[in-house]
Amino acid sequence: MSGKVHTEKMITSVRSNRYEFTWVLNDFNAWWAKASGEKKSSFKFPSNVDKKVVQWCILFYPKQSETHSGLYLQAANETGNLEVEFELAMEDSKRNTIHKLVAKVQKWKAGWGWDEFISNDKLLEAIHQDDQLYIVCKMTTYEGIINESLRENLPEPVPGSLSKDMDTLVDGTKYGDVKILIDGQRFLAYKGILSARSAVFAAMFEHPMQESTENCIAISDVEPGVFKELLRYIYTDQLTCLETMAQKLYQAADKYDIQTLKSLCRCHIVKKMSSETAADTLVLADMHGDKEMKSHALRFLGGSEAGRVTKSAGWKRMVRTHPDLVDEAFDALTARKTVG
Repeated sequence: MSGKVHTEKMITSVRSNRYEFTWVLNDFNAWWAKASGEKKSSFKFPSNVDKKVVQWCILFYPKQSETHSGLYLQAANETGNLEVEFELAMEDSKRNTIHKLVAKVQKWKAGWGWDEFISNDKLLEAIHQDDQLYIVCKMTTYEGIINESLRENLPEPVPGSLSKDMDTLVDGTKYGDVKILIDGQRFLAYKGILSARSAVFAAMFEHPMQESTENCIAISDVEPGVFKELLRYIYTDQLTCLETMAQKLYQAADKYDIQTLKSLCRCHIVKKMSSETAADTLVLADMHGDKEMKSHALRFLGGSEAGRVTKSAGWKRMVRTHPDLVDEAFDALTARKTVG
């Protein structure tokens, strides 16, 4: 007896959703001084979702009693018989945990939390110097058991390879309709791709300039290695070297008006900012008119790391080349101390 065997698979799984929400309270001491024990509520999360999705918010009762403050998690809409595991934590600006509690609720109704989540004295002592409080909620919701039947041996499509294939053009020496010369090195590229990704390149090729007629561009203010990574991003939307050349790539992205790359570099620079790089970041932001990055740099310079920043090599360079920024940094530090 012979014949084809039809195989099927049944998969049983628990449908769950995981969320992490962070609420940052700046200038906490000033905020605390005005608090009167009334409820303070965070934004709803997750945001921008379908009405059927359950949204949540954190309720903070500062000075709920003479000795303690309360913290709760609340559902913003109907939950049904939802099972929820969650953790509420308070952290200082260095993300050190001040206090946290966890709970598991079998059938969620409306809100759940603790009237005496943390003592007022412990809270004020923990954030006295950095003047910033992080309230973090990590949670998992379990919506029910799902059964699925899957037929096996079905073909699967091959993953797309566009980004990988385009990456071969970055190092290629055969194909391209424009030559780019940088410090003795030659890069071949395509005008159409460069123009689609950069308004600066588009303008360069659209007008009857030497570059557009001779199909050759000489660049003197971008290093070959930096331009190669810029070209890689233009072709593939991928980055491989933010750790080593984020500031130089930021400058190149600004020059050629590639806003998405500039944004990626900005986020990396701000995220990795330290006492050694803060002054250089402030100078970079000022030179490129980047108000957002400058605001982050000034806030860092006005924080608890100010003493270390003023001893860094970047600070010494800034004193020589941008003395006006030194005044702005000290103004930020003075304003911070006044609020605290």
